[in-house]
Amino acid sequence: MVRRGIDAWALGAAVVLGAITLASPLVGVAAWQPAAMAGAVAAGLLYVTCRVLALEPLLERAAGAGRPPLVFLLLPFGLYLALIPWSIHERAPDGDEPWFLLTTHSIAYDFDLDVANNYRNQDSLAFMPRAIEPQPGDPETDDGTIRSRHGAVLQAVMAPAYRLGGRAGAMVVLAALAALGAWLLLDLTAFSQDARARLAAYAIFSFAAPFLIYSQQIWAEVAAVVLAVAAFRWIDRLTGGKESPTTETEGAEWRMWALLALSLALLPAIKLRLALISVALALILVLRLAPARRRRGLLVLAAVGVPSALLVLWSNRAVFGTVLGMHSWNELEVYREPASKLALGLNGLFFDLAYGLIACAPIWLLLFPGAVASFRRNRRLLFEVALIAGPTLLLVASRREWYGGWSPPFRYGLVVLPFLALLLVPLFERRPDLGRQGAEGSAVRSPAAGIVALALVLALLSGALTVLFVVEPGWTYNLADGRHHFLHHLEARTGLDLARLLPSATRARTATWLLPVLAVAVAILAPRVRRRSVAAACAGLPLLFLAALPVLADSLPTRRLEIESAAVHRTGGNQEPERWTLDRTRYPEAWVLPEGSRAEAAVIPGGDRVEIAVVLRVIRNRAAPVTLVARAGGQELGRLTFAAGSDDDWQTRAVAPAPWPAGAQLVLEVPRGNAMPANGLAIDRVDLRWQ
Repeated sequence: MVRRGIDAWALGAAVVLGAITLASPLVGVAAWQPAAMAGAVAAGLLYVTCRVLALEPLLERAAGAGRPPLVFLLLPFGLYLALIPWSIHERAPDGDEPWFLLTTHSIAYDFDLDVANNYRNQDSLAFMPRAIEPQPGDPETDDGTIRSRHGAVLQAVMAPAYRLGGRAGAMVVLAALAALGAWLLLDLTAFSQDARARLAAYAIFSFAAPFLIYSQQIWAEVAAVVLAVAAFRWIDRLTGGKESPTTETEGAEWRMWALLALSLALLPAIKLRLALISVALALILVLRLAPARRRRGLLVLAAVGVPSALLVLWSNRAVFGTVLGMHSWNELEVYREPASKLALGLNGLFFDLAYGLIACAPIWLLLFPGAVASFRRNRRLLFEVALIAGPTLLLVASRREWYGGWSPPFRYGLVVLPFLALLLVPLFERRPDLGRQGAEGSAVRSPAAGIVALALVLALLSGALTVLFVVEPGWTYNLADGRHHFLHHLEARTGLDLARLLPSATRARTATWLLPVLAVAVAILAPRVRRRSVAAACAGLPLLFLAALPVLADSLPTRRLEIESAAVHRTGGNQEPERWTLDRTRYPEAWVLPEGSRAEAAVIPGGDRVEIAVVLRVIRNRAAPVTLVARAGGQELGRLTFAAGSDDDWQTRAVAPAPWPAGAQLVLEVPRGNAMPANGLAIDRVDLRWQ
């Protein structure tokens, strides 16, 4: 009764606040829109969560059916659909979205894949406020034909809806695909008899970032999720799951084989790297099949897979001039990459403050205790998830653009996210309590109090971040420079260097490794905590850390300064590399201080004396020396002078140790020259070695 009351209040609040969001510009209070929308989204998330929990008996009754009830498809679809108007209003297509839409436009109106005329006609103005140019890597033939490097599978699916409704129609298709992916995931959880555990995994995947973010944008990875999960679904049925072929007709079995083969064939047609997912799923199928049926499986896979693979390779060869399309064989040589690079990339995929899965939704921290629970209770599940996710994550981690380029978080890992979500089911399962079977009502052991309390806290944090990302959709896009939109605003307002205490794989620091280790340790130990008082204390650790973050930033000694940080006040200059530089991680992030400018930052001293080391390079516009003066407030600490003929490459120069006056700020100044054009210094970072 209480839960039903919460449902009603949450739905009512979502409707009222949504109406205020729509009406506020009409009555002259447009400034209310973000706050009203935030409340509407929060109420909507509360409503769908309560409804999912309330539908547990329905899922239990449908346990023997061939698929979950359709309400579990309609719930996420309704939420995703309701958010589309705000998404269109607040954010123009970004990242690769404009080029997906332009190819869709070409299919819908020109019935071809040649977008050269669409560039000339500026057809992108139909769905965004600016004209776009061909992307680097788009193949162009001698006769002037231009094709998009992004393929055409998703674009062909969106074309009819785009013809009817433009960008909004295409987004409805993506919302439908996302909801279908969530529904299919719930079907995959049928290996568990615990409906509540199944619904927990379903709700986390469907209603938390990053999947909810992608339901509002146009990325091929959403279609890849649907195909990969559907393929696994058919594998389940062909190898003894629900509706197994032993109870179905021969025709039904062949339909399953055809659907499976089609799903596996389409994955690499969307993105070539998704061939790893197809291979992993095919291997799982072969390993699961009984020896008597394995031959048929291999024949079907070969009959469909080999021609499909040849078709994809031939198409790439014809369009790009190479069978790997815009990629190279060197990208597949993951074994040549240093272990440290792979570790940093994997760390970033999960913990990087701008791009990491757990950073955008802390609830995914439960994957680690979920993996431990799966190892204890369902090792086949853990093995198959590792077989699907492992190669893809390793390949992505080996790339310079492991973060997915200009995109929302966890783009390259999104296709394996539903399989990772399966690991949450054993974590939340209620198990028979063998030691108390005789006690009435005590035959089932619920999840430990520690994991329940931790999950509630992480869910609240994830919900808050999800609301933020929906209300400010542009904040899901970060530059690969170690910064985060929300933190950047906080640093600009407070003057505190908060980012130094959080993990970054593009700006590696102590927190990059320390914080993930501590977080994973807390998560793995949480299922061992059964006393509620201890569980509450453990669950409060994430909140305690967030509350302590400003205090720590204002008290821990400053050992490194990133000059481009919002916590640093600069009187001039510019960021380097330029804001929209492609593949930013190839370059050190720096700020250029031209002659006559300075940078000033608050410093927390860690001793009475300090040695300052500066990583920089000279920007030489004329043959003249350049000087960098380091001061502690008004007291000069030292000077670094670069002669006219000195090395202009990146270098580390140090100022001799000097006393540090209490309460002083660090000032780096490049004195004004006596001629133009001005020289300058590009400063990557400043290391402070306290004594």
